[in-house]
Formats: sequence, structure tokens, C-alpha cells
Amino acid sequence: MMNCFSKEMKSNTKTILFIFISVFILNSCTKLDTTTLGGDLIPGSDRLATDTLLLPVLTSSFTNNDTTVISNDEFNAIGYLNDPVFGTTTATAYAQFLPLGYPMYPKVKDSLELDSVVLSLSYFSSYGDTNALSKVNVYEITDTSFKRGVRFPVTRGFKDNAQLLGTKTFKATDLRKPYQIARNKDTFTVVNQLRITLDPVWGRKLLDKRIDTSSSINEDSVFKAFLNGLTIVPDSTLSGNAIHYFGLIDTATKINLYYRARRAAPASPASFDTLSTLFFFFNQPSTNANLDRVSASANKVHRNHTGSIAAPFLNNNTPSSLAFIQTAPGTSVRIKAPALTGLTGQRYIIHRAEIVVRQIFQGPATLERQLLPPLVHLFTFDNAGNNAPIPFDSTAYFAPDFSRPVNFSRFTYNYNINEVYTGARPSTFIDINNNTVYEYRLNITRYVQNIINGKATLRDFKLEAPYYANFTAPLGFDLNISSTAIFNRIGDGRIQVGGGSHPTYPMFVRIYYSRQ
Repeated sequence: MMNCFSKEMKSNTKTILFIFISVFILNSCTKLDTTTLGGDLIPGSDRLATDTLLLPVLTSSFTNNDTTVISNDEFNAIGYLNDPVFGTTTATAYAQFLPLGYPMYPKVKDSLELDSVVLSLSYFSSYGDTNALSKVNVYEITDTSFKRGVRFPVTRGFKDNAQLLGTKTFKATDLRKPYQIARNKDTFTVVNQLRITLDPVWGRKLLDKRIDTSSSINEDSVFKAFLNGLTIVPDSTLSGNAIHYFGLIDTATKINLYYRARRAAPASPASFDTLSTLFFFFNQPSTNANLDRVSASANKVHRNHTGSIAAPFLNNNTPSSLAFIQTAPGTSVRIKAPALTGLTGQRYIIHRAEIVVRQIFQGPATLERQLLPPLVHLFTFDNAGNNAPIPFDSTAYFAPDFSRPVNFSRFTYNYNINEVYTGARPSTFIDINNNTVYEYRLNITRYVQNIINGKATLRDFKLEAPYYANFTAPLGFDLNISSTAIFNRIGDGRIQVGGGSHPTYPMFVRIYYSRQ
């Protein structure tokens, strides 16, 4: 196969030369290889030889101005990760806990004895080193802006009272192991739980509020004035190098108040019954008719790229040999493919057009695979610089979302994005040194065909690993186009790839075509 890439550009002043070389490529590299792509669909006498065209691109990386929000029915991230390529990540969770109902419990204070108070979080998975020690601290939220009915962006945090309620050091691998908890005669087994013992003095206050009928705790607003929520924050002094994911609405996520009740006379005044438990759940069970009593939640994920390998390449809008893709809230890549404009008017039938993105080899693929974004997605920039879908006349990109009703009065239609059509999951190839390297192949077939036919104009591409897709409507009427599918978990995945001018792993456009 001929090598149709220009030499690595040394500066921005070489952009004009780049365009010139691209035009040269169109005229000299039209026959890189011949195949019979799609040949089984064409009668023998009518089969077309399919050629391959490789076109260079220009790439630059930037941090997203991220407004991503997650809801309480999704996984929340907690942890600290120190990545030399991308910098540090700190993930903090915020959650409200409510009693099942009011009045909370018809007992008097002196009739109960507190055993302990434990915050349990339902554990699902981790990103990073699962064998390293991680540490989290728990505080009480004092910020009154933290309230239900609001979906907060992942860049938003909330104030706490700085009074440490509890701390826990753990390994993610240990959370997967069942273990028994014995409390006097009561023994129970838990698994996939992070259990944090909280301050017993604070627990006694919570118990008193839970049981005291004279305290007038008979509605959410009064209880939230007493306890507006808890912050679970990683302790960076013990890095752990891992982000852990917990489900807030899972029934295992709750505040557990373990107590004993005094036995009635003639039993000894110091005699108490066996252990009982009171629960404060993050979310009320669906059986509760008071559906407006839903707990508030938020998840702050802070990225700090200072001192990282990526830092010098971010936000300078300069074509580079390296590119950096990090899941939300993270980094994205702008891709310019000016050589595509030279295809306009050509008598080409495009069988497949794709942007090929290749990871820079850094070690065994088995280790690198753990760090990859599960899915990357290709968008374009509209004239205002906002996220937009790739413009082509195909319904393959969007699918009607029949789970939500159509608003005929406002002509609002809901669609989901076909994450596979212009997205990609990682695959592998063998490089010239016999290393297994990961790559993504992004489909732009219909778009390139429309550029050739003069039905579409070329835009810059945006390559990212989004949490979900969010962009402006492509049509001139009130069309609501958004994605309800979750592409990647918050903070889970990053990849360093070759930019357009990388000498070994360049990003490029590959086109399989035949002539009319």
C-alpha cells in the first residue's frame, strides 16, 4: 500500500502546504488497494473494483465546558485518581437521606440505647487500580441550595460543615467479598457494600430526632433543616488511584441506626431487648404514595490537567501530533479534514468512509484496555460552535423515542441517537512492531457521499467520549433531538491517540469507493 500521508507538520505555517499535499493525494493515491467490498451483492458481470483512498487530517485537543448532569438513578462516582497522562480526577458524591414516614417513631429518648450508626453504599464497580487502598471521608452538607428537583452539573459542589462524621479505608476488591457482621445475637452477611461507621454522638442526635414526638419532625422540610444530606469525598492523601461507582437508589444505600429498646417492667431498668435497626433511605420506596419526597443528589467530578502530558496540548487550537480523549467532564478533539472538499464533483460511489483513530502504544493491550473509553462518538460543530449531528439525509442516525409522547401542540418529537452509527467501540490492529494497539473507526459514509454530490458542506468534526449526547436541533422547526442513552459513565475512560501528524499512529480518513 502506498503511503499517502504528508510529513509531520512543524508549525501552523504549514497548513497551506497541508492543503496542497491533500489535493496532490486526491490525484495520485486513488488506487491504494483493490478489493471487492460489497461484491457479493453485485452480479458477476457488473462488479466494480473498489479502491481505497487515505486522506490526512488536522487535530487539536481541548477541555470541554461541561454541563453534564447525572440523575440519582445512575451510578455515582467517588474516588481519587492520579493519571500522569491526563492529571488528577477527584469525584465527590452528595446525597439526602429521609425516613420512611412521619411521625418518625413513637418512642421517648430514654427508652432506647444507641449501638452504632453506619452509612452503607451499594457498590457496583471501579475504574483504575482496584487493589490499591482508597479512603473516603463523610461530612454533613450545610449548603441550602442542595435540594430535590434540581439536576446539578458535574462541575458543581456544595459546602459542608467540615466536621468529620466518619472515614473508611478500603480496597475495591474487598467490597466484592461477602462478610459477616455480628451484633450480639444478630449476624448478617453483606456483599458489594461500602460501610462507613459514623460518629456515635451524631448518631445519637439522629436517633433522638427520629424518635422524639416532641421535636415536631413531621415533614421533609423540618427534617432537612436538621439533616440536609451527606458528602462523601475522597481523601487524596491516600490516593488509591481509582474511581468507584455506587448506586444511590439501591436498597443497600442507607443510613443504618442500630439500637436497643428498654424492656418493660418488671425487667431490670438496665435490660434492653436485642438489636433493632432504623433506616434512612436515599430514596423512598416506590410503594410510598408521597412521590414528591425524593432525595436530592449530585456528583462533582473535578479534572486537573496541570503537570500532565496532555496539558501542553490542550486549548491552544494548534494542530498537533498528539490528541487526547477523556470521558466527561474531560477533553475532546477537533478534527479538520480539508481534503474532503477536493472530492466534490468526483464520480465516486462511497461504500465506506471512516475516520480512523489509533491509540499510541504504551504497553500491553490487556492493561491499556482497562483505561479505554467504552464508546467514542463523532459530532460536528455548527456555525455557533455548538455540538451538532453529522449532517446527512438518513434516518439511520436518529431513531424515534416511543417511550416519550409526541407533543403535537408544539410539534416536538423525541429521538434517540444511534450510538453505533457514528460512534465506535474499540477494536484492535497489529502495528509495524507487532504490538496490539486499539483503534476506533468512525462512520462518515453518507456525509462524504453528500459532500461529493454537492448536497452538504464540510464542517469540523468533534470527537469525544460523552456521557450523553446533547446538541442543537438540525431542522428548522421545533424538533427535540437528544439522547437518553448513557454512552459512558462519568469519569470512566481516557485514551491518548495519534493526531493528524503523528509519524507512527496518525489519525486519518479512509474511503472505500468505486468510480461511476
